[in-house]
Amino acid sequence: MKLKYFLLWVCFICMSSAFAGPLFDRFKDKQQQALVDFGNQNLKNVGAHVFYPFGGPDITYPLLMFPNFEVLTLMGLEPAKPVDAPVELDNKALNNLSSLYRSSFFRTIDMAAGLRNVADLILKQLENLEATNVTVQPIEGRTNAVEIKFIYNSKPRMIRYYKAGLNNEQINLEFLETLKPFDVVLFKAASYLPHQKPFSTFRNFMLENTKTFVQDSTGIPYDYLKDRFSLDLHGQYLMPYKFPGGFEQQDFRKYSEELKKPVLDICFGYGCKKVPTNILIATRKETPSL
Repeated sequence: MKLKYFLLWVCFICMSSAFAGPLFDRFKDKQQQALVDFGNQNLKNVGAHVFYPFGGPDITYPLLMFPNFEVLTLMGLEPAKPVDAPVELDNKALNNLSSLYRSSFFRTIDMAAGLRNVADLILKQLENLEATNVTVQPIEGRTNAVEIKFIYNSKPRMIRYYKAGLNNEQINLEFLETLKPFDVVLFKAASYLPHQKPFSTFRNFMLENTKTFVQDSTGIPYDYLKDRFSLDLHGQYLMPYKFPGGFEQQDFRKYSEELKKPVLDICFGYGCKKVPTNILIATRKETPSL
């Protein structure tokens, strides 16, 4: 019996690693246009710089969702170095990419298990989305940091990836200052880190320096946003998906229940198809010089 389960497990790992291509085809059929439509309907007024902390190498969601996207800044804990396109992914990298297309996010535990270069994953996503004129170079003065330029939908774009920690012990506020302005900050499957005390410095900095948040319930807690930001909820919030550190937000649930919004048929964050998807767009009420 144990041998049977072991063989099934091996089979599953092999399939998840080998089928990133078919999984992308399914993602393209089921999700891609829905994300584009959501962005065109709801995010046309946000600016050109998208900051996506805790997103790993996910460039697919911001590229599809933000019509005005010109610069995307990513931060993660994985190494990065220049590589030439096209790239060939090993099984570990394919398994990571499969997770994005299947569940809408990269799994931290899988990313930490021997991933050698996040630039490989970024370039493979750009290839799948049929981006052209892709170039990669190191960012001067930073280690494990790359700048990727390309053309998508006939428009020049740029991605900057930095390996950097954002907890209270590692955060570099002077460096974050150089990245401003933050037109929009994206939180998706962010491990509820903005809820937690070890990330309070980062959370407070974002609250003071961000024009718009686009997030699921793992981002900035509702209670920090409700008075200072105009809120536009899409989908429904009932409870956090079972996840270590998943905080239940009772006021957010009450707000969601009062709105009675329809179910959102988009995979965005934890628990896709198991708990209702929610995307909260929070826009600062005042207009500071950010």
